[in-house]
Amino acid sequence: MRICIATIILFDLGIRLTDLEAFYSNTGVAPLNMLFEHNWNTYYVSLHTMSGLWQVQLVLFFISFFCAVMLLIGYRTQLFTVLSWFMMLSLHNRNGLILQGGDDLLRMVLFWGIFLPWGAKYSCDYLLYPSIKIDKTIITAATIAYLLQICYIYTGSALLKGAEWNSSYSALYYAFSLDQIAYPVTKYIYYFPGVLKKLTFLAYYFELLIPLFFFIPFKHSWFRLFGVLAIITFHFINACTLFIGLFPFIGMVTVIGIIPSFVMDRFEKSTLLFRNNIRESFTGLAVFLTRIIKWRFPVYNLSPVREKIRTAILIFLIFFVFDWNFSNLSFVKSKLSDNLRFIGYGLRLDQSWGMFAPGVFKDDGWYVLEGVSNDNKHFDLLNPDKELSFNKPVSIVSMFKNDRWRKYSENYLFSENEFMRGYFTNYYKRIWNEQHPERKVKRLSVVYMEEFTLPDYKYSVPKKNVLWESY
Repeated sequence: MRICIATIILFDLGIRLTDLEAFYSNTGVAPLNMLFEHNWNTYYVSLHTMSGLWQVQLVLFFISFFCAVMLLIGYRTQLFTVLSWFMMLSLHNRNGLILQGGDDLLRMVLFWGIFLPWGAKYSCDYLLYPSIKIDKTIITAATIAYLLQICYIYTGSALLKGAEWNSSYSALYYAFSLDQIAYPVTKYIYYFPGVLKKLTFLAYYFELLIPLFFFIPFKHSWFRLFGVLAIITFHFINACTLFIGLFPFIGMVTVIGIIPSFVMDRFEKSTLLFRNNIRESFTGLAVFLTRIIKWRFPVYNLSPVREKIRTAILIFLIFFVFDWNFSNLSFVKSKLSDNLRFIGYGLRLDQSWGMFAPGVFKDDGWYVLEGVSNDNKHFDLLNPDKELSFNKPVSIVSMFKNDRWRKYSENYLFSENEFMRGYFTNYYKRIWNEQHPERKVKRLSVVYMEEFTLPDYKYSVPKKNVLWESY
């Protein structure tokens, strides 16, 4: 799990790096003054807010890359888990307008990983400290916290869902109607309403009940394995049908830590030759890193007093996070005290797993960036070589550079986020004029062609909404 989590972090950083100026600098769509005025919590901590220069952000990205690589190879694992988590927390706090549930899940599992001995195998630490023995099956406060976190994602999500999921079973119809996230392959399923209802039923009760397989006392290892494989399959299907970024892959890798010991024993036996071949090279790497990085600190073995303090903190956080998720439920009247919420915001343990809950978003549509050039010609900056048209594109998903922009455009629609619109329009207009000096625009209008999703495949006439204009 550690190796896969670190790999996901590296992929995520690589994707974010392509939009370094747009999302993390003062010359982009989310400058610091906008962040602090409209999208900031006083308990947030972020190194990325120290400067609005993209060059400073690039240095911070490099630090995050380095920490993730160290986590990947398992060198000084506990230290670099802490640093990777902190750098991720800092990055997420810098721009929450592009975050989705996968980011929260990655951050949560990385936090609990601080207290897990996930550098004790397949790591440089294992080669440097071979005398340290870790049991195959680990039952500690940290493993309980990690396992409960998995439960919140699925059962907690199901409990937040409404009638579209557990009564009318229309949720997947509405989800697959969203052209902003539905891949073309979903259309092969979309026009079979009976199939969609059955799949919605299965998806809802899968989320509600799948964590039970991790607690069945008899044939425990086999039920755990079934639960892991079912979750991986569930996310694989989501990855093939919906444009939701890295979320499905994050969901897959976060359950690897639940894989039973007998599976890993067979895996180790089958890869024995391969592991023997790479052991020597990794040992050399570990020794080299130890020479250039002189930090010394305990690895997994803490003093009894420190171990008790850590366990006490973990037990408190387990109850705290449970109560936070419990308080999210609509039928719960007693909510988490506001006097304690600073802990959740400070450590970014705040969470709500309401994916498509209580119902699915209905405001579908597509964007047209209508520009007016200096010679008064109108054209769409998203399709500059074609005649200006407000007709529905063949593929709306393909209009987004990546899922970060898709999420940003989703937040852009909400009236409470109107503050975003001027910054985006000015940024896009400036970038266009810099890259196309022969075709500069003097006016840019952000047009959203709203296509509200109606039930039972009823047609909705697209409505033209001008969200913002920049002169």
